[in-house]
Amino acid sequence: MSLTTDDFRDFLDPDPEDDDTVPLGDALSELAVDVEVDSVEAVRDVRERI
Repeated sequence: MSLTTDDFRDFLDPDPEDDDTVPLGDALSELAVDVEVDSVEAVRDVRERI
């Protein structure tokens, strides 16, 4: 089985709901989750539970 460009045709058309005025990096940063974990504190919590 092989893939051709015809197999991807549905995915190449732009989505009319996309806002092309927002740069891709900005759009991705809006979706990103900033997680800060103090690894030392996390290990201490786990050790206390055990």
